[in-house]
Amino acid sequence: MNDREAKNLKEIMDTEKLNWRSFVYQEAVNSKWNPSTPTYYVIDPQGVIRYKWRGNPGERAMDTAVDKLLEETEGSRKSR
Repeated sequence: MNDREAKNLKEIMDTEKLNWRSFVYQEAVNSKWNPSTPTYYVIDPQGVIRYKWRGNPGERAMDTAVDKLLEETEGSRKSR
């Protein structure tokens, strides 16, 4: 991202209705918090990270994780 884009980030976020944190200089964030790209997460309905992989885990691993979480979520809905 160049400096012109950095100055317009807030405006872009408002226009596009982006409600998550965005960082202008991603390199600094990546070096501290995400040294391995890509990183994949499966997050449950409460916002808890349930699965995390550094690097591509493969389609089967991601599908299995999502399926398990969906089963848990459906099970908890039925017991209500």
